[in-house]
Amino acid sequence: MAQPFPYTYYSCDCYDSKTASIPTKRSSQPPPPEDEDERTFDPRNPRSNYSLYPLEHLLYCEDCQQIRCPRCVIEETLNWFCPSCLFEVPSSMIKSEGNRCTRNCYNCPVCTSPMMVNSLEPPDPNTDDRSGIGGPWVLSCPYCHWSTVDIGIEFEKHTGITQQLSRIANGGKPIPTQKERDKERDRRKELESKKKEREILSESDDSPTVDRRRVDGSLSHEELFSNLSAFYKSQIASATPSNPFSPHDINFSSPSSFSRIMNLYSSTSSKKQKQAKPTPMREAASTLEGLTIHDSAADATAIERIKKEGWSITLSSTQKHDQLNPNMQFDDELRPVATLLRTKRGKRCRNCRHILSKPESKITSTRYKIKLLALNHIPRLSLRALSTTTAQQNPTPGTSAPLTFDYNALKSGIPTHFLLTLSNPLFDPIRVTLATPSTTPGKIQSRITILCPQFEVGANTDVWDDALSSSLSPVKRGSVIGPDGQIQGGIEAGKIWDRGRNWTRVVIEIVPGFLKPVTGLAFGGNGGVPEEMLNEDEDVLEIPIFVRLEFEADVSAEDRGLSDSKESEKDKREKREEAFWTVIGVGRIAAI
Repeated sequence: MAQPFPYTYYSCDCYDSKTASIPTKRSSQPPPPEDEDERTFDPRNPRSNYSLYPLEHLLYCEDCQQIRCPRCVIEETLNWFCPSCLFEVPSSMIKSEGNRCTRNCYNCPVCTSPMMVNSLEPPDPNTDDRSGIGGPWVLSCPYCHWSTVDIGIEFEKHTGITQQLSRIANGGKPIPTQKERDKERDRRKELESKKKEREILSESDDSPTVDRRRVDGSLSHEELFSNLSAFYKSQIASATPSNPFSPHDINFSSPSSFSRIMNLYSSTSSKKQKQAKPTPMREAASTLEGLTIHDSAADATAIERIKKEGWSITLSSTQKHDQLNPNMQFDDELRPVATLLRTKRGKRCRNCRHILSKPESKITSTRYKIKLLALNHIPRLSLRALSTTTAQQNPTPGTSAPLTFDYNALKSGIPTHFLLTLSNPLFDPIRVTLATPSTTPGKIQSRITILCPQFEVGANTDVWDDALSSSLSPVKRGSVIGPDGQIQGGIEAGKIWDRGRNWTRVVIEIVPGFLKPVTGLAFGGNGGVPEEMLNEDEDVLEIPIFVRLEFEADVSAEDRGLSDSKESEKDKREKREEAFWTVIGVGRIAAI
């Protein structure tokens, strides 16, 4: 299991939120709703696996008065920041420039550690100028010692690394701008059209096709993407319908408001115009339109290079995933990876949109303005075995220490007693009602009996108030509190085992089921299951317990109303009820 025995999981009711079924025409009456009180929780149900969480992982909505799991909340992004330079990035820059840092923050493409800007020429110690000086500058990794020198990139300045890197390709070659790419694309289109005209005039197998392939193969990944983007823009512009109010009007340069109004009033027909289907756009047919053509010669060259230099020059799948170009193959094609931005997120209740968690907006702060944890509103349940020496009221000094209980070897058919402790985090006393099926669900059925299903738990008051108060007298371990408040010995039904300031313990009797069929011994089932029919973790004993709380709390200012007087507001309290399912993992049943 994920946690050592014994463990406690809390169930969120969002897994059982079923949508209302649409009644059919044949059904005259809607089906009766399933009685919620008669329904039990099955921890072995595949759907239940997505609703069980530890108490530390849950939030609490004060408006709905319900537990909220990660599926019940809505996350909202509060701000974006860079984890390296701790610079907060406005959301407008995220939409325009992407979700990576645009300053000097880069990660190593080999080991993903942060890179530093260093100078290739160290400053002269004889001079007084200590500004770091001359240049050229490079990005270097302090961990694996990879630098941009390995790919032939050097920078003129130590600032504006992103702008300089966008203009330099591997090997120090300049990267053309968008205007230069557009001009080159238009020039190649003219050459292509002229070659087609010559091909039509003279039916000869000369070099136009060969030259076109040679030019196509020399295009880089950025140029192919630019050509594909321009091709799709032209296709969308040509496929725009004439109706200005058509839902298919997705042109980048939409008509002006005057043209829309003129087209609306110039229509003479009063009938509703039938919307024509948009013409399907064609795909790219050449590299000038962004088509990527497979080059077998490049594959042969790559194979020969791997034979010569070995597999160490190739890239791993993780390194390829971090790069912008997914077709990279060798380490000399790597480029520094800009640092991915991080976010601070708040959480709201999915039903009422109440804020459940909201961190401080300051980047360096780890505190929360609002954080409604379930452990501050929901009692904590814990289980431990009741050893035989603990049950003794007056153990002799010479007796040996009790043996450690083995939760991974529960004995089948032997009644075992456990102590269930319930701690109250609220500042009000609560009345608890526990309910559990008589036999656990699943193939291996165990018998469960809660000896005291109803009891009270004190408020989470100050420790000194508990010490000065005489209402709660100290209770000896291994004793039982009777109805008259007197301490009695032994385990009895209907009586709690122990209690403290804000916690109470009750006894649970568990008779583990049998892994193998045993004649005459069964707890409502067949007395066992063949070993070949048992699934994984089928021998784990899990108890579903339904917890119902009743307590009185102060009425909030929003619920009081403006008409009430201040005197009545102070004494006004309301009764509240909360209920939820828990699953307690007791242990693993041992084979006989």
